[in-house]
Amino acid sequence: MKKGIVLAVVIGIMVVLSTLALVALYLMTQEARITEHKIRRIRAFFTARAAMVQALEDLRNGVSVGTINSTTVCLNRFRATINVDTSHSGPMGTDEVNISVNYREFDPSCPVED
Repeated sequence: MKKGIVLAVVIGIMVVLSTLALVALYLMTQEARITEHKIRRIRAFFTARAAMVQALEDLRNGVSVGTINSTTVCLNRFRATINVDTSHSGPMGTDEVNISVNYREFDPSCPVED
């Protein structure tokens, strides 16, 4: 009778420990995914910022809007697309510069800046 009780207690403890191990594994996996997502968003943000700086610098240097429109900047494994809206819809009749980056897709041909 005592062997049966000990066996039930040991099996119960093993179930609890296995459950704790699975929960810990699940939480670590989720944290890794969240961290990867944050890193991608930060890299995409700075890629878009670099594209914006390049577009504004080109505009200051007199490069035509037609040349800048729909160009791409490749950095941090992301490709940023620059679009200039020339309808003068910005503040005080200025042109609007839009930068778009798809942070869910890496472009392996883009260099990585560390």
